[in-house]
Amino acid sequence: MKYLILTLSFLFAVFSSKAIIGDEAIRLNGSNDEYQKAKGYVFHDENKNGVIDKNEKGIEGVLISNGVDIVKTNKKGKYEISVSNDAVIFIIKPDGWMTPLNQQNLPQFYYLYKPSGSPSDYKYAGIKPTGDLPYQINFPLYKVDSSDEFKLLVFGDTQPYSIEQIDFLAEDIITELVDNDEALFGITMGDIVGDDLSLFTPLNQAVAQIGIPWYNVTGNHDVNYMSPDDMQSNDTYKSIYGPSTYAFIYGKVHFIVLDDILHHEEAGSTKYEGGLRNDQLQFVENYLNTVPKDEIVVLNMHIPLAIDDSSFRKDDQKKLFDLLKDFPNTLSLSAHTHMQENRFFHKENTDWQQAVPHHHFNVGTSCGSWWCGLRNETDIPHTMMRDGTPNGYAFISFNGADYKIDWKVAGSSKDHQMNIHVPRGILAGSSDTTLLTVNFFNGCENSKLQYRIKGQTDWKEMTKVVKFDPYYEKIAQRWKNFKKIKLDEVWLADSTLTVQDFPGMPLMGPAKSTHIWEANIGSDFPVGRYMIEVKAEDRYGRTFTAFHTMRVAE
Repeated sequence: MKYLILTLSFLFAVFSSKAIIGDEAIRLNGSNDEYQKAKGYVFHDENKNGVIDKNEKGIEGVLISNGVDIVKTNKKGKYEISVSNDAVIFIIKPDGWMTPLNQQNLPQFYYLYKPSGSPSDYKYAGIKPTGDLPYQINFPLYKVDSSDEFKLLVFGDTQPYSIEQIDFLAEDIITELVDNDEALFGITMGDIVGDDLSLFTPLNQAVAQIGIPWYNVTGNHDVNYMSPDDMQSNDTYKSIYGPSTYAFIYGKVHFIVLDDILHHEEAGSTKYEGGLRNDQLQFVENYLNTVPKDEIVVLNMHIPLAIDDSSFRKDDQKKLFDLLKDFPNTLSLSAHTHMQENRFFHKENTDWQQAVPHHHFNVGTSCGSWWCGLRNETDIPHTMMRDGTPNGYAFISFNGADYKIDWKVAGSSKDHQMNIHVPRGILAGSSDTTLLTVNFFNGCENSKLQYRIKGQTDWKEMTKVVKFDPYYEKIAQRWKNFKKIKLDEVWLADSTLTVQDFPGMPLMGPAKSTHIWEANIGSDFPVGRYMIEVKAEDRYGRTFTAFHTMRVAE
């Protein structure tokens, strides 16, 4: 209820601000669009009622943007910025301050301005007509504790295609995060839903149960494809979450959220490509001009930056890297591929311009393989990602400009950082090619893996390879076998079975993983049972240990 009060109070402050202060908006001449000046105050909302009371003061130095330009409030907390007839005016949340939240814990930091609203023929409603600019658009902030050390919770694609799949998310992931005392806030890296934009609200209601502020990135499945152009393709998203390109600050971390889905310029088309418009790049440039060089810039997007593929337009990526060339501390985050990958952009073979490589973390997905696979004992799909990474979520711990990333497997302990694969029964002395394979979920080019067979060998190095995860290959083959024997048809033909849905959906084919290590352990062991121990060192110097049993038969 308190968030509802804050939201209603915030809207009241926006629309009734003339009575509070009484300045008038200034109308400017424009060419195609008629530009106006949006005015207002950013103020310390001490009693959190959303209204500037007599004893409440404006806040100096807060950044306000129209999606391209950025202005700073004066000593009295006042700002003035030009807006077109299709704009989102938003505050860039400063460190030590917080914006109001609504009932779904979504930050309320923006004002939508679209006098005529979105086209009325959309299947999923866009922005309702806002009418003329109010005399003032005031942004309340309230003080919160500030620290350079904090933790961020990250979801890859949650991507439900039905209410039941939202139930999967709630039962598989949300329940173990309720009353979380680790993360300060969270963010979903796009594909919040799976094309059905009416699921935004029930999805938000589920994620809100975690109890922390939640930011969002737009994904290709969050786009309103009825839009006649890219600029309006996120109107449904904006009506619920606000701007699709924006920024906010916690500690010494500057989060820049980018809508990198370029919608095909035709109503009804589902075509898109990864990249950025010039106005977005201009916003990034303008914002970076305000950022101290010793602090860290974190880019948040849905489609990952590209190294050796065409998922992201190379020209746009180069422009982005050009803007970051003087910032030694950077990180970028994405999702989209339903695989987990730590990419490093090196100066020698990419457009990155610094000696220290740029780290791009393509976070694994919360929905795994689109909520596919056989349902388990709790009636939730197995849904492992195509690279063998179990579904889950990430924590990123910041300390100033330093950070550490952890992957948490849904429903498992924090110690579950790898899967170990070895044949269950090895014939003694039969072969010298018994393969030990380890999928270290958050591993990368800087990781180091070793193994030993306790009581039999010393520690030995493992080799990093790019290959299919053997376990995922096995369970994907099961679906091929089901299809071969037409199990789904048999199910549908049996009236005693069709009272229940077929227990799962086929998994996608496997994709090569970038975090696999292997070693040939041979077979020259006495008959018996042994324990394999694997030790994995991550890019931060931390060591994780896991065990797997091995049986040697006569």
